[in-house]
Amino acid sequence: MAPTGNLKNKAGIAAACAAAAFLVGIIIYDTAGHTPEISKSGIAMGTVITEKLHGKNAQETAEEILERINEIESASLSRRIKGSDIYNVNAHAGKAESVGKNTLDWVKRTLEICKSSAGALDITVGRLTALWNIGDDSARLPSQPEIDGLLGAVGYGKVLISNGLIKLAEGQSLDMGAVGKGIACDEASQILDKNGIDSAIISVGGSILLFGGKDKIKVGIRNPAGAANDYMGVLNLKNCCISTSGDYEKVLEVNGKKYHHILDAKTGYPADSGLTSVTIVCKSGLLSDALSTACFVLGYKKSLPLLKEYDAEAVFITHNKSVYITQGLAGSFEITNTAYSAAGAENES
Repeated sequence: MAPTGNLKNKAGIAAACAAAAFLVGIIIYDTAGHTPEISKSGIAMGTVITEKLHGKNAQETAEEILERINEIESASLSRRIKGSDIYNVNAHAGKAESVGKNTLDWVKRTLEICKSSAGALDITVGRLTALWNIGDDSARLPSQPEIDGLLGAVGYGKVLISNGLIKLAEGQSLDMGAVGKGIACDEASQILDKNGIDSAIISVGGSILLFGGKDKIKVGIRNPAGAANDYMGVLNLKNCCISTSGDYEKVLEVNGKKYHHILDAKTGYPADSGLTSVTIVCKSGLLSDALSTACFVLGYKKSLPLLKEYDAEAVFITHNKSVYITQGLAGSFEITNTAYSAAGAENES
């Protein structure tokens, strides 16, 4: 969910690292007392990866994590890299395609969230995503007939999984972009645990993993109306995954009107639910990433049953700068920008 722009090679992305690190929705802005043994950054999944680790074998572990994230992208989840599982599934829509065990599991779990969200999250929007291509220099406003021509194939319920095979309906294309960075956080967590790392902060674009450590970390939520490194509030958390989706991340402007990249699978257009940003907090990276998209599409009120189902918490920011938080974050979030006002904490019980 972090912006990629049209950075066509790793050198170009690396040159933009300093700025890009703040383009996502969440910012680790205060790590006093949490000085890492090592810090490492890299490029994967079209975004900046930053790692701060403390513990034995921290350097080797950081390198292993970055290698694993690149492997997830190239071997499993990319719809653009030829030979990846998702690329192959899309290329053979209408036929059953064999995929790796991890890919199968990730697709299954994501489809369950698609169902639970009644299609607010729908990973079969791949061709619509490519049609708009927001975040790339070739982005454009499609015509209504173009959108209508692709909407008929959209529908998570048409995806069939059996005996390690995935079969898409004719004309379908999977886009795992709504969960990829969260999956990367989950894989990083497994590696950190396996290698006995004491504590770590892993940032993969718009998703962050807070691992280990006794003390809470302050995490800033970006001000959607402000500069890239400006935050509007602070979460105080530990041992969790955090993902943000916002309408400022990747934008196409046509004749003075802005179109963001989070598409509503029912209309084929950018979602319009009255929200400008949603931040999800839970134990799973895949889940936090998926729910941030689903809740952005659903809007505040309609998101609450979904959050309760998955035992997740959220911070919602509306276009009029009202801020809603779920009950579980009532003592862990503070608004720091006076342009925003608290609209209350929702009691989910």
